[in-house]
Amino acid sequence: MRKFAVVTSLLAITAGAGYVSSQPPTAADAPKTEAPKAEASKPAESPKPVHDGSHKGPTKAPETTQVDGRIMFAEGIPAEGGVAYFVFQSRLMELSHADPMGSVRDMAEAVTAVDGGGSFSLEMAPGNYAMIYDPKAASSPEALQPGPMSMTKARKMTDEQLQARADAIKENAAKGLPIQDGAVGDAFIVENRIVRPPITGFGEMVLSQDNSVTILAVKEDGKPIDFPARLKMRGKNGDIYEAHTPSVTAPGYYVFNDVFPQYYQVIAFAVRPKPGAGDVATTPTLKNTDVVFEGKPVEKKVTVIPSIPGKK
Repeated sequence: MRKFAVVTSLLAITAGAGYVSSQPPTAADAPKTEAPKAEASKPAESPKPVHDGSHKGPTKAPETTQVDGRIMFAEGIPAEGGVAYFVFQSRLMELSHADPMGSVRDMAEAVTAVDGGGSFSLEMAPGNYAMIYDPKAASSPEALQPGPMSMTKARKMTDEQLQARADAIKENAAKGLPIQDGAVGDAFIVENRIVRPPITGFGEMVLSQDNSVTILAVKEDGKPIDFPARLKMRGKNGDIYEAHTPSVTAPGYYVFNDVFPQYYQVIAFAVRPKPGAGDVATTPTLKNTDVVFEGKPVEKKVTVIPSIPGKK
């Protein structure tokens, strides 16, 4: 996180820019209750109702889990009220420069009110989320619903929505994300919050901490890469952290925000070459991939050697 820092591949837009979108699993069918079979010597009984009236409200989908956390402005100073929005980390590349908070609300998979002590609790599907916290937002039943462009609701996008999504990704590939000093407009952002049972709590999130790792991807000659590459970091628990991918103005720089103190390894994924260089996706070879984050910002050079299709 920076300053109050405070949440597959669609297309590779420019050198080093890749995009991954994830989708939560659908809810399983509700269990069915069969009517009791009639005995041969007795008249058939009427089927019993599935619900006996004792159940109150909808049944929790089996793939969701209860998640809680607490937002702190600084050590010992909790946030007071507001709303927290949870967007899939990989969809940050879709943030609009013209209205970033509007796109946050549209893409939010889950939304929750934050109480006067900075605490919140909600049900979430597994995934890697960015949390955007707006301390000034007012909560209401309507405001706490998933956004219309969330994976939960937007099962099928219109041509116009798909085009707007592609345009936003292109703009972010050229300019970088509309995230400055750990903030989206007047809201704070805390990235890479993992929901993956048994990981079901975010703990205390201090907005003033800077827990970042910056990877400079270089060629064998030491210069920043000028070809597409998808790099991520994998921690000891197997979680993968989505990077802020390079922009045209900052080639080769991958920034991983809000990581945890532990050992990481930089890994590469297959990606198609830049336009005009073929259509076969290849995975580059990496050197110098070990990273240890101990609570202070880290910068590290990683050598990326592109693979040539058909060459062993």
